[in-house]
Amino acid sequence: MKVQEIKEISKNLRQSLRLAYEPVGVTLYRQEEALPSGLAFTSENLKSYCQALVLAGQGRTLLLKRENMGCKLGTAVLGMEPDTEAILDDGILEKYGVGLFATEEASARTIMDSTYLEKGKTQAVLIAPLSACPAEPQVVVFTVNSEQVMWLLYAANYERGGRQNLPQSGGALGGCSDITALPLLTGLPNITFLGLGCRIKTGLDACHLMMGINVCDLAPIHAHIQSMAKPIAMLFAAQGK
Repeated sequence: MKVQEIKEISKNLRQSLRLAYEPVGVTLYRQEEALPSGLAFTSENLKSYCQALVLAGQGRTLLLKRENMGCKLGTAVLGMEPDTEAILDDGILEKYGVGLFATEEASARTIMDSTYLEKGKTQAVLIAPLSACPAEPQVVVFTVNSEQVMWLLYAANYERGGRQNLPQSGGALGGCSDITALPLLTGLPNITFLGLGCRIKTGLDACHLMMGINVCDLAPIHAHIQSMAKPIAMLFAAQGK
């Protein structure tokens, strides 16, 4: 997909759904791949990958190494950690220790059963507003309210219909695993309600959640949102908007 087409899609989706956050493009660079020219690494230390998604939705372009990502569970999921064993164990103890699970075993199952990219293979991640992506990203992430995610799910299911299965990590690793690694590896769209750490680190309000799609679904979802202009307008009218 050409860059100009991606920019137009981002603009149209923001207008059609009245998005507060711009859709975000995510590209993971493997160790042997060339990084985008003309972009310097972001030097500031972020709290998490989820925070980077929100910042990009507000207009920031971030090229990040694992050292600047903050959340080690996120960098482990995204394949940026060469050795994940100790990191994942710390994550298990953290989730259990703050009282999110009744036992360490339940916490461990949640962490270990999530979707991971191959460890140590990712050197950097580019997280940028969709309109600012220098090339076609791999994954597109939407930070949206529940009504907006409803329309995006309608659009994802517009031609096929039927039941939509939305795998959940169980309240952890939502941004990195559920809506980035999973759509990238399987091609399936997915949502996350985020987790405690995700919400603390992003500062999102209570009504927002996130949805991730493989970039292959971007053009069809955009077309289907346009096809649903009538019901979208119907809801806005009923709400007095």
